[in-house]
This record gives sequence, C-alpha cells and structure tokens, in this order.
Amino acid sequence: MTIPAVNPFYASRRLRRRQSPLLPGPVVIGRATLYNADCFDILPTLDPVDAAITDPPYCIGFAYRSYDDAPGRYHDLMTRLVPELVRVTGDGPCFVWQSLLRAGLWHRYFPTGFHIIAACKLYRTQARRAFGWDPVIFWSGRSRLHQELPCNWHLTDLRTERYPHRSPVPSPKALTQVRYFCDAVRGQTILDPFLGSGTTGVAAVLAGKRFVGIEQDPVYFAYACRRIAEAQGLAWEGPNGRT
Repeated sequence: MTIPAVNPFYASRRLRRRQSPLLPGPVVIGRATLYNADCFDILPTLDPVDAAITDPPYCIGFAYRSYDDAPGRYHDLMTRLVPELVRVTGDGPCFVWQSLLRAGLWHRYFPTGFHIIAACKLYRTQARRAFGWDPVIFWSGRSRLHQELPCNWHLTDLRTERYPHRSPVPSPKALTQVRYFCDAVRGQTILDPFLGSGTTGVAAVLAGKRFVGIEQDPVYFAYACRRIAEAQGLAWEGPNGRT
C-alpha cells in the first residue's frame, strides 16, 4: 500500500489560502512566551524547560488550515520531535497526545519504558451519552509517572465544554482535560511546540505556571494569543493593531 505524501485537504486549501508572514520574534503575554514559527526552527534555540505537554499532528488526514497532515509525514515528524523534546526538557517529563491509529508505531519513536495515560472523555451524541478516550504518551528520565500525575487516567465531561470566539482549529483539546496535566506536573515552565488554539497555554497560565508555545499558522497563532491574554486578564494587540 502506498502511503500518500500529500493530504488532499491540504492540497485543496493550499490553492485557496494565502499565507500571512510569520512574526519575526517572540510575543510575550504575561507569563507566556509565544512564537509564530515552525517549531523545528525554534526548539533548538530555546532554554531548558521543566515539562512538555503537547498535541502534535497525528498525520491521519486532518483538515488543518495550512499544515499537511498526510500519513506519509508521521515518520519524519516523530524522528525530529521526540529527540528535541528529550533535549529541551532534560529527558522529561513529556506528555504527547497521540491517535490510536498510530499505536503500532509508538515503540519505534518514543523512549523505552514510556507509559500510556488514558485521557477519557464523556460527551453527548444526539440524545445519548458516549464515552471515548485519547492516549497520551508519557516518558521521563527525571521522575516517575506517579510523581507527576495522581493517576494514569482522567475523565473529562465534555458536555459543558465550550470554546470562546469559535475555534478555527479542528478538534481542539478540552481545557479541563489539559488543565489536569498542567495543574499536576511539578515543573513551573511548560512547553507546547504545537500551540494550535492555545489550550495548553491557557491551562498553564491558569495553573500559575510559565508557558512557552510555538505555532506556525498565523490564524491559529492569533487566536491562541487572544485566549492566553484573556486567561490572564490582559489585552493582546496583534500585529495589525487590533485586539
């Protein structure tokens, strides 16, 4: 079977969307330092952080606005991402959301001895309650799982979860779910190299911690900046002069 090199959603959007220029330097909003750039350009330049909590692309064909989520990109993404996370965190703790569709490949990319955390969710479809879960990969050479989280699962009730200002990002993570990780981890500086809608950043600052986030899409980045600023009671003036 040939693994497609280009996601058809991405191919169609690329023809229609004109990309805005990336911002030349970091944006500092209270306790958050945010970069509108490709994470692989920024990660090698960062000072060490205490922990990473991130939801990277799964390479399963998501309709991102400007990222090619083609299945054929998974190997390259993971072989670049995992070593950078190990380096910048000093070998963890790291929490990386994944898709169960990739479960057969995790042993190739994540450090030996990694754990799987069940991020469980309760939601409603039509008139019925439904349950599901997302796997979160954990590893750390500096701590054990029980030292970072109270348990290896967490149930989030998504029936009351609402996103402000209508998120432009497909399938954003629930704030309550991510907040569980940000509240629990012992580190005081949290990194998310795939900022997306900014949920990890909001969760980190609400937990009273410092945050470093990276996002290459300018529309997602602007939305994330606005959310992270509002979470701290701050106004954010974007590059176009509007909040």
